[in-house]
Formats: sequence, structure tokens, C-alpha cells
Amino acid sequence: MHYFKFFLATILILANNCLQAQQLDTTDRKVQVIHADVFRFERYRGRELQYLSKDVLVKHRGSYLLCDSAMIDSNKVTAMGHVRIIEGDSLQLFGDSLYYDGDKRLANFKGNIVLKHKDQQLFTEAIEYDLNSRISNYQSGGILYSEQAKLRSKKGYYHAKTGEAFFKDSVVVLLQDRMKLLSDTLLYQTREKKVVFIGPTLIEQDSLQIYTDQGYYLTEQQKSYFGNSPRYIKGSQRADARHIYHDALNKVVTLVGQANIKDETQEAKADSIIFNEANGDVLLYENAFYKEGERILEGQIIEYNRYTKSLKVRGNPRVLESGREIQASSLKYDGKKDLGTANGAVVVTDTAEGYSIVCDSFSYSKSRKMFSAIGRHRRPYFVILFDNDSLYLAADSLFSEQLKMGSDSFQTISAWGKVKIWSEQLRGTCDSLYFSGQDSTFYLYDHPVMWSDSSQMTGDTIRLVLQNKSMKDFYLSPNGFIINREFEVIDNQIKGRSIQGHFEHKKIEYMYVEGNAESVYFIKDGEDAFLGTNIIQCSQMKFQFNEDKKVDFIDFFIKPQGQILPLSEGKKKFLEGYSPRYQEKPESLEAIIKWN
Repeated sequence: MHYFKFFLATILILANNCLQAQQLDTTDRKVQVIHADVFRFERYRGRELQYLSKDVLVKHRGSYLLCDSAMIDSNKVTAMGHVRIIEGDSLQLFGDSLYYDGDKRLANFKGNIVLKHKDQQLFTEAIEYDLNSRISNYQSGGILYSEQAKLRSKKGYYHAKTGEAFFKDSVVVLLQDRMKLLSDTLLYQTREKKVVFIGPTLIEQDSLQIYTDQGYYLTEQQKSYFGNSPRYIKGSQRADARHIYHDALNKVVTLVGQANIKDETQEAKADSIIFNEANGDVLLYENAFYKEGERILEGQIIEYNRYTKSLKVRGNPRVLESGREIQASSLKYDGKKDLGTANGAVVVTDTAEGYSIVCDSFSYSKSRKMFSAIGRHRRPYFVILFDNDSLYLAADSLFSEQLKMGSDSFQTISAWGKVKIWSEQLRGTCDSLYFSGQDSTFYLYDHPVMWSDSSQMTGDTIRLVLQNKSMKDFYLSPNGFIINREFEVIDNQIKGRSIQGHFEHKKIEYMYVEGNAESVYFIKDGEDAFLGTNIIQCSQMKFQFNEDKKVDFIDFFIKPQGQILPLSEGKKKFLEGYSPRYQEKPESLEAIIKWN
């Protein structure tokens, strides 16, 4: 008989929907009995009571009531046993008992209640359903099931017209993707499959936790939005922002407004951050800052991959790692190829090695500790600390790499093309230069020349040995030649197969000249007036200097030969290889970095 009742009710509902287009009959405002196996009337205190039992079917204003037994008092119905209300758009309410006020169109169900509407089912023990507004509410706990979610709360409302369910007090939502929501208040829009957070809410999924009091979750798309400065926690990772968007299917988290992500190994800050947990991409926009281990990135836009360590930084980027800082207009690094490039007003500062590089384009490899620098608008140049001053070294191109010899590793630097050196104390030029970190030595090749104060030093090769960022020794070999210019037409000259100068406490202490040593030295009296010219030839010479860096005495070794010439004749005496190049002496930083 239950099947018969359901079939009969369905037929009547379809027929009723057709009649709704017609004018509503006034009799429809009264509760109408459609069927009952047992029908009994009774009058009580002037009221007419109807008792129905066995397969009861009652109609009221387009809605149908089915039950085992019922009592009708005027326009009020008390129903018992397998009670069900059916409305035309597939809404059905089931329960053990019902009190229905037809005048108010208000139904109160009790016991094993099930509300079915489309793909939603609501279970509770007591519910009130307003057939006018089509709003049902419960106050003693209920559970709503849909295709994507299971929702439980102490109090709740369901709007059949809008398909919205409102939950209050100890709300728990279980979703298909193992996500769990704990809330005080939330709204579930069943048509949009959308959970809206109205009160304080905790979202949990595996090790993920999100705290919010504003936002929504799209159950089919598994996308969510959290507003009003939520907190995102996943394992050791914490994230804060004014707004957080979470795409669970694609594992993408987007933070907007004072965004911050931090865990045991990384920290990211920006106006907006997009973090892809699947492929490790981290995108930071505006006022971006990223730190992982020793690496710090800053710029307007940062694109970084946590797995490959690849990165792109734009908008005044700054990268700091292992004591090296890179600033440029744009910077990128391919972690798979271990190749980085920086372009536009590049400044590289290496505090560990004690140098800076300024160039237009800079490329580097982290594992090989290799880099190269080139220039377009100006020549690339090094800046190193030298004798408490800055020494600048410019060339057409610069290159550096780390070499290994046994267990020892050291950095090397190579410079090619019109190499020029400038500082307040030391200046020079050559065609190519090499620096070895193994012995802290600069090697100048191809017509090298150095100037210190008024002295010019040349040789086929010049070696400059540093110690604690100061000059320790210099070597001119072979064909060493030194010119010390006192006046335009008076040049003291020293030459030999090799010349070595040694420094102590940043001052020259002595100088050795070995192999066919020769000198032209202009003699002065006590008042610095020139008396004549001393010309010496021997195998070796040693010049000893005083605190004022002036020659204190000279030792000549192995058969020295000499002569003293008048000043006029001495001015005309030039040793073989004499070649003053003072016109090549760099006079400023701008002079050595401009393209000729």
C-alpha cells in the first residue's frame, strides 16, 4: 500500500502542477482528505474532528501529506507513523509524527526525520518547516548529506526556494577530498555547491589547517577563498595574508595583501604570493622578498622554484647568497643547468672574497663558482680593497672560475682587452690579466705597465703579490725596467733581467735588480739641487728605502762599473728599453671604463 500511496501522490502532484496555472479554488485553503481506509468523525466541544487511518493521503494548497494515521481538527493535522510531506519540486519530509497548522502552513516533525530535496538529504530528530517560505529549521542537531559534502550542526535552517542551508553552533563539514571544516556559523549553497564561512572556521585536510571567519569553499571545484586576514598552516609551513585562495585539485595557494609564507627552511613576503605545492613554483608580486637557507631574493617580481632552485627576479632585483650579493635590472637562474644571468646596471658584491663587479651583463654558475662579466654602455670592472683604498680594474671582458689542485681549491680571475687599473696609489694597463687566489697574485701580460706615484714599471710580465689586501711583492720579469720621473726631462732609470720589490707595513722596504743590472741616477746635494748623473752597471743591485719611501742606500754586487756625467749629458743618457708611457696612465675611473 505504501507504493500505491506514493504512486497516487505522484499522479496528484503532476495534476496539481497543471492546475496551478488556473485560479486557486478557495476550497484548496482547507485541508482535504484524498484517501484513508478508515475514516471517522467526532464532535468535541463544538469542533468537528476527523480520524483517519491506514494509507492516509491529505492535500493542502498543493502539498501532500501521507501517514499511517491522522487527526484533523479544523485546519490542523496531527499525523503519526510513516509521515511524509511532498511538494511539487521534489522536496519531501519524512518523520515519525507531525503537527501541521494549515492556517499558518507550519509543520512540526518529530522522530527520525529526513528532508529530501534534489540531491540533498537532511537528518534530524525535530524540525519545523514553514511551507509559505519553504524554510525548515532544527534546534537539536542535524546532518545534511549532499554529493560532495556531509554537514553536521546543533542548529540549522534549510531554504528550499534558494537551496541554501544555514548551520549554527558546533558545525562540522566533511568533504570528499578529506577536507574537514569546523565552524560556529556557515552557509551551504546547495545549487552552487558552495560552503560560505560566516563565523570563526577551522579547515583541516591532512596536515593542512586554515583559520578564517570569512570566505567560501566550492565543493565540486575544490576551490576556496578565505578573507579577513586568515591563517594558513601546513606542517611547519605558516602563511598569512589579508586574503587567501586555495585550489586543492591543482595544489595552488594564492595570498593577497601583506602576504607571508614561512616554514623551517623558507620565508616569502610580498603584496601577493602564488605557491604551487605540486611543482614547487613560488611567484611573488610587488615588494617581493624570499629567503631559503642562505639565499635571499628581493625585487618587485620574483619567480622561484623550490625543487630546481631556478629563479627570475625583476624590478630592481637583489640576490644574496653565500656572501655574494647581485643587484641588476633583471636576473634569472636555471637550476637544472646551473646557469644564472643578470642584466642591466649589474653590481655584484662578494664580501667573502672581498671584491665587487660592475657591468651590464653577468652570468654565473654556482657549482663551478664561475662567472663572466661584459659591458655594453661601459666596460665591466672589478673593485677590490687595496691598501685601505679601492682599486678598480676594467677590461673588455672579465671571467672567473674556481680551480682545484689536489685538496686545495681557489678562485681565479681573467681579464681580456685593454685591461686598465686605477686607484689613488697604483695605476696600470696591459692587454690581459690573470689573478690566482692560490697565491693571491696578479699576472699582467702583453706590454704591461704600472705606475706608482711618479714611478713607471714595465716588464714582459708583471706580477703583483698581495697579502691581507696590500702589496707584498712585485716582480718585473724578464726585461724589468723602472723609470722614476722627477721632472719632464729628468728620469731616473733602473733595468735588469728581473726586478723585485718587497713591501712591509704597506711601504716599500727594498728592491732587488738581478741580471745585467743598470741604473741612471741623478745626484742631488743637500738642498735637492742636481749635481750630475751616476751611471752604474753590475750583476745585481739592492735599493734600501727609508720610512719616507726614499732611497736610503744602494748596494752594487759583482764587478760594478760606473761613471759620473754632468747633468746636461746625463739627461741624454737612456738605457736600452727606455720607453716612457706616462701618456697611457689612467687618470680616473671614468677613463678606464669608457669604451674607446
